[in-house]
Amino acid sequence: MAARKDQKRRLKIVPATARKGDIVTVKTLAEHEMEPGVRFNPETLVVYPRFIINKLICRYSGREVFVADWYSGVSANPYLAFKLRAEESGTVEIEWVDDYNQSTFARAELTVVDAAAPAAGDAPGGGDAPGGGDDATTG
Repeated sequence: MAARKDQKRRLKIVPATARKGDIVTVKTLAEHEMEPGVRFNPETLVVYPRFIINKLICRYSGREVFVADWYSGVSANPYLAFKLRAEESGTVEIEWVDDYNQSTFARAELTVVDAAAPAAGDAPGGGDAPGGGDDATTG
């Protein structure tokens, strides 16, 4: 029971361009029903089996920088945001792993500029505009 194709994975880095050493926010969202395995249907006498995303892994330029272990108490369509220090331009990749050891991925680029150059939030009219990041890819 891998993730359905219509269940999207989203990733956004705010801001997508930062100076070296700046702190950016990584925002993730996974569309998933997160079935905890305790629901009982009295008409059919069926207990729905557990099917959750149990791990989120963040890689920055290929290095693992953040891991979250999730359990049955996590809500459907889990959202997670965390901070990351911008050290070099590269790809930020999020991997969600479910109970059946199936993985789905989302990737976004983080651009790091010299400390003397203005970052995205410093330019007039710049900042946290909606729609950043790449749409998810399923792997």
